Amino acid sequence: MIRLTLTTGLLAGLLSLSGCSLIPESEALSVYQFAQPAATADAGNVPRLPLALRINTPQAGYAYVGPRLMVQTRDQQLLSYKGVRWSDPTPTLIREYLAQAFQNQANLTTVTTDEHALHADVHLGSDLRRFQVVDSESPHILIELQARLINPDSRRLYVSHDFQVQQPIDSTLIQDVLQGYRQASATLADQLLAWALPQLAALPPEGVD
Repeated sequence: MIRLTLTTGLLAGLLSLSGCSLIPESEALSVYQFAQPAATADAGNVPRLPLALRINTPQAGYAYVGPRLMVQTRDQQLLSYKGVRWSDPTPTLIREYLAQAFQNQANLTTVTTDEHALHADVHLGSDLRRFQVVDSESPHILIELQARLINPDSRRLYVSHDFQVQQPIDSTLIQDVLQGYRQASATLADQLLAWALPQLAALPPEGVD
């Protein structure tokens, strides 16, 4: 397997071999927890919606289903940081982050996830298309997510929307990357809530049991 040469900034950030390579079990890993959304002072100011919402784990391609921190290089390759991992697979991190954001900021009856498979009036499904550092002249975090609200009984799609967040970072050093993910995830959650809550409020009464 050929080793790939990256920019100085990425070398300083401890990048790995190609994304398909295996890390030896003996290699020391730095495992990072994903940031949690900030608690709001009072969600009671948000109109009450008598709905139970379930946040499903996002669907993702091969590069994003695991716990690696991915980097898009200037020649469009996807690599991962060497010796650095999230504490859980990326789709799980996003599911838990969004569930917490809805619990904090949306005045719903309940917010659950597909981990518990409880009844819900509406499901929030999604496809994770990008979740990575972009190494360029202006390095940034890139998150692309297609979200959809679904009737769980009929599987009817109510509405969908594409979200893209580009959060500038000072460098590709790991601490700057982690800070960038905190900011990018908060922006994604804010945008998703701003879109989803009016959509949920506008659902026809016959569409929700």
